[in-house]
Amino acid sequence: MAELRRLSDPALAEVLHQLEAAVCAHPWGAAVYAQTLASESERVQVLQQAEQWLAVLVSEQILDELHIHNIFVPLAMQRRGHARAVLQTALAEAKAAGATRCLLEVRAGNAAAIGLYRALGFVDCGVRKGYYRHEHGREDALLMECPLS
Repeated sequence: MAELRRLSDPALAEVLHQLEAAVCAHPWGAAVYAQTLASESERVQVLQQAEQWLAVLVSEQILDELHIHNIFVPLAMQRRGHARAVLQTALAEAKAAGATRCLLEVRAGNAAAIGLYRALGFVDCGVRKGYYRHEHGREDALLMECPLS
């Protein structure tokens, strides 16, 4: 059975960077992961079964809002519902901790992620023009929110 586990060891920063680099053209750097792993407020969580990492989620609860900063599924684990599972678990944990809504940004061209978020109750609430680096310049970020009531 898979479980969601919090990571805090900065030595895992390079591992996280490499896993994300295999699935994302512009991954977070190892230094960013090291800083995030050491943070008191940000949480790096891994959905894990035995020793296999199924999905990684970086989030932060600020007052009554859960902010999703990053989420990815290692290449070998994709298309198996792991992103949905890690998000559903994180949303339930945040709600239990008093969060009333969740916010995230997603690449406007990431149809698979947008479809997942909408299926989980997220709705569009804005656009950040040119927010993400893209192979042809910049790409917009779609802002989405989900009530946790």
